[in-house]
Amino acid sequence: MDKFFIVGCPRSGTTMVQQALNRHSQIIIPPETKYFFSFFGRPWKRQVRAVERINSDLGIRLPSPAQPVSTFSEGRDYYEEMARQYVDRHAHKDVAFFGEKTPEHTGQLPRIRRMFPDAKILVLYRDGRDVASSLSRMPWGSPNLYVNFVVWLYYQRVLSEERRAGRPNTYFARYEDIVADPEGEFAGILDFLGADYEPRVAEGHGNREGVPARELAWKRRALQPITTQRIGAFRRELTDDQIEILERLGREALPSFGYRLLTGGERRLSPAFFLRLAYDMMRFVARLPWDSVVGELLTRLFTGEPAIPAPQAPALVPDRASLSTLSV
Repeated sequence: MDKFFIVGCPRSGTTMVQQALNRHSQIIIPPETKYFFSFFGRPWKRQVRAVERINSDLGIRLPSPAQPVSTFSEGRDYYEEMARQYVDRHAHKDVAFFGEKTPEHTGQLPRIRRMFPDAKILVLYRDGRDVASSLSRMPWGSPNLYVNFVVWLYYQRVLSEERRAGRPNTYFARYEDIVADPEGEFAGILDFLGADYEPRVAEGHGNREGVPARELAWKRRALQPITTQRIGAFRRELTDDQIEILERLGREALPSFGYRLLTGGERRLSPAFFLRLAYDMMRFVARLPWDSVVGELLTRLFTGEPAIPAPQAPALVPDRASLSTLSV
């Protein structure tokens, strides 16, 4: 089976694309495994817990590792067994492509490429103002709109690095383009993957494959027909003042990905604003797995490069370079 990975900031259409591709007769994408984020290279006890969740979400019976899975050869074998068991549960499909969709893997691409050099990477992105507004309503997001926008800024920095690198087997797709022209965009995505186009990918809806029941509260919309309704939803959901602040924070990042500013992006922000943002950001970061957070912060702060083969931190964590764009 050919392997591919769907990455991108949360609330950027990753589940929508996962569900659409799952309608293809030769493609299968399980629920988020978080394999490179929560399992591979982590401490043994954490790996055991991760396998319990994977088995529950995927309906498989992966054996609990007797010792930490830490080398790339061990990790590849374990991943292949996970994929085989999940595919075996879907005998009605002639599976030729096994996908993995985990937003947190955006910061794990060097390790993914090292384990699976031939894997294809599908990168999704979306207007950060819509992303921040949507994240603010998620039970796992921050209640602070601007913290969520900083999360988007961090992801966009990783995506910008990917775009500049121009690596092979990487395809960038914009949420707004996909929902405006599902047939054309999915034709391009399927061509990139090497699969034939099937109309039900863009036209179908309603399947639950790949979405555990516990995630339906925030993923239910991805089971509905693809629509343009959420493009520019921030205009309805946010105040003029909030939009002005977001565009000050993202006055370079938004246009660089093709998103036009509604304001000049010149709003002056006080030191008190940044102090509150830093405080709420720290509260948000404190909820993340610290063995991951410390690993990436130390690596990126002091070397500027992701750790290989040591585990990276989750891509939800902004680093110093990202925060430096938020100066007054």
